[in-house]
Amino acid sequence: MSSGKTMRKVSLRNILAHKLRLALTVLAVVLGTSFIAGSFMFTKTLSDTFDSAISSSFDGVDAAVSPANEGQGISAETRKAIAEDPEVGDVNVGGSQTVVVADADSEAFQTGGGASSLGPFYPEDDHVGEPYTMAEGNAPEGPDEVVINQDAVDEYGIAIGDELIAVTPSEHVNVEVSGIYEPPVSMGSSISLLMAEDGYLERFTSTGSVSSLTVSAAENVSPDALVEHLNNEYEVSAESGEKLAEEITKAISEGMQFINYFLIAFGLIALLVGTFIIANTFSMIVAQRTKEFALLRALGASRGQITRSVVTESVIVGIIGSAVGVVAGMGLVALIKLGLSTQDLPMGGGLGLTVNAVVVPIILGTIVTVISAWAPARRAGAVEPVEAMRTTESAAGSSLKVRTIIGLVILGAGIAFAIWGALWTDGTTGNRASLVGVGALGVIVGFFMAGPALSLPIVPLFGKLIGAPFGAVGALAATNSQRNPRRTSATAFALTLGLALVTAIGMLGATMNSSIADLMEDNVSADYILSGPTDGSFPAPGNTPELARETEGVESTVAVGMTPVLIDAKAALDYGPQFQMTNFIEGNPESMVTFDVVEGSLDLEANPGFIANRTVAETNGWQVGESYELSSPMNPVETGEVELIGIYEPNPIVEGFAVSKSAFEELIPSGAAQLLFVGVNAEEGYDLTQLRTNLEESMKELIIIQVMTGEEYAGQAADLVNQMLSILYALLALAVIIAILGIVNTLTLGVIERRQEIGMLRAVGTQRRQVRTMITLEAVQIAVFGAVMGMLIGLGLGWAFIEVLADTGLENAVVPWAQLAIMLVASAVVGVVAAIWPSVRAAKTPPLEAIAD
Repeated sequence: MSSGKTMRKVSLRNILAHKLRLALTVLAVVLGTSFIAGSFMFTKTLSDTFDSAISSSFDGVDAAVSPANEGQGISAETRKAIAEDPEVGDVNVGGSQTVVVADADSEAFQTGGGASSLGPFYPEDDHVGEPYTMAEGNAPEGPDEVVINQDAVDEYGIAIGDELIAVTPSEHVNVEVSGIYEPPVSMGSSISLLMAEDGYLERFTSTGSVSSLTVSAAENVSPDALVEHLNNEYEVSAESGEKLAEEITKAISEGMQFINYFLIAFGLIALLVGTFIIANTFSMIVAQRTKEFALLRALGASRGQITRSVVTESVIVGIIGSAVGVVAGMGLVALIKLGLSTQDLPMGGGLGLTVNAVVVPIILGTIVTVISAWAPARRAGAVEPVEAMRTTESAAGSSLKVRTIIGLVILGAGIAFAIWGALWTDGTTGNRASLVGVGALGVIVGFFMAGPALSLPIVPLFGKLIGAPFGAVGALAATNSQRNPRRTSATAFALTLGLALVTAIGMLGATMNSSIADLMEDNVSADYILSGPTDGSFPAPGNTPELARETEGVESTVAVGMTPVLIDAKAALDYGPQFQMTNFIEGNPESMVTFDVVEGSLDLEANPGFIANRTVAETNGWQVGESYELSSPMNPVETGEVELIGIYEPNPIVEGFAVSKSAFEELIPSGAAQLLFVGVNAEEGYDLTQLRTNLEESMKELIIIQVMTGEEYAGQAADLVNQMLSILYALLALAVIIAILGIVNTLTLGVIERRQEIGMLRAVGTQRRQVRTMITLEAVQIAVFGAVMGMLIGLGLGWAFIEVLADTGLENAVVPWAQLAIMLVASAVVGVVAAIWPSVRAAKTPPLEAIAD
């Protein structure tokens, strides 16, 4: 039997003869590759959706004009001059104002995943770009009328003549709906109000400056000539609409890559978990086929041919599983699109099928499958002809000594690296995180290698505890789990890896929530906090402090926000040229925040100036009583001076430094500062419950303001953390599902392998129910072992990463005991569920036929 063609036929026939085995192995590949394929397709679909929207926004725009200097606007004089230029056709004011829209009863419309905005309206003849089509009613006139998009009318039942309230960060705008328009692109659940240009400029541009213009060329003037003319004649920066659309599309595409990498990372985790299941499956298959391989060797097959035959099987399994995974990925994207459409977030772009979405998962899945099967294939090739006369178990067994020693060394090194990274307080966060990452890899690899030896004393202990109520059947299940430690450990490892990640993330989330609660409790002393949406999607209206001060029972208020100013050319919140902001405070911050004063006074109400924490003051050489330059990127011409009145120990509520509101009001345009929240203190002896009622009544007209205690404010921030973690849990659930399938896979193949044993048990009187119980108890033991090991690894790594992040405010690692208990119980349930099919199959084993085999 020297022909490779003959061995390939043997491989194909062997696969076709064991369809169940094929299906179980393929499934592990499918789940991992489907996620990777789906991530490519989803990112492409998302990108196509944005590309379509951007393309329609710039169709017909010959030139997009922005200010020459970043942070400044285009003045009314420049805008007028451009409009009167003979080489210019039409000029439209670009941009829009983010608003919250409410009905006449001050009930806000909940747009879900959509947004609300108010921009300038232009009739079709004057519109630059793809025009809006009036569906009904009249064009808006003046500052009190708007037209609204058809989607919003259909979604919220708004009609012509309705009175609406548009809340901006600085004011409330009462408007009447004069007409309904049809935009070029569907806007889902978003509300888009458009106001006549003169009314829009009157309402939202107190200085007459605007952020951008869209311009069309006059007849016989090319877009490129227009762009060059505008750049030469005016103090502006002009680009063609086509080029700008390309740049925005490119930027969005680059941003989409993060989502792609994020999803692929979880797909790779799922594929990694699947790798151990595939390797375990092929190991069991090779062990079961020892006699078959020995007979082939006796008939003349070489070691290489046997090895190649198993590898050939893995290639076929990999290709089939990966191809099915691509199809499953298409289904995954279709489900995501359906789910988003129910949330009024429609997506175009088909299913995003690309060459990468097909080729990469198939190649990756096949390679992973072959790598997983390589060691079992080598073992198959090492089978000697004489082993046809031995039992499978004896042929499969070998010493664990070398593997265990290597595993324990790697495990010890991993633990050492993780502890080093956690306790190395002088190291940078990046270096410490890298050490912990190396440690995590060492712990996982080391546990995988040493797992079989570690399972020998642990699994029987679990087996005795779990099997105690079931008598002899429970004892037999405990013994069975101990018989093949390699298989037990490999099966449990998939669950260990998944739950280690879940535990570490759960510990991080519990610590973050605890830190947020402690932060508010230890640092905020105000009775109530008035805030807009806690996700930061919309700032609090500027008149919130004024309305709060006028409320019965209020003693004092402190307003906290961000403003685009620099002190001594430095910003408290500096994230690059695009975002340079400094905290501002209106009122006495000590009446809201608990400070540890180092020097001077922090009362910005009595002494307008600025305050800084000790670290920042020392770094910049600032001294109390000295004055420093106050400037703004939005107004590079004018500057002022501001005095440092006090220094405090670093405080998480007021980071870096903060300036009084009165110090910068003349330096920046009205509305440039963003109010974040307002602290309110009650008059001495005033009932706090009544004060809350009074504040809620006062804030009702502001629509978006919530009245909360510090504890409630922390709770809403914790909800955002939990939402983020829920996404991670949902993605990691894929790895856990694969682990469950691994248990099903192992038990099913184990039942096939132990056919004679189970038949003998049935022959001596063991009932079907008892066989089912035995297999179920074995599954529960494996699942509990994997869960406990995973939770221990996750707790250790979670602690190490939290120690690394201590400088960011995460202190005193919190163990999520309730979550751990739920996971332990759930793991036992997983074992029961995973054993349903294999146990039923085992119970149906015909005793006499099995013994005869």
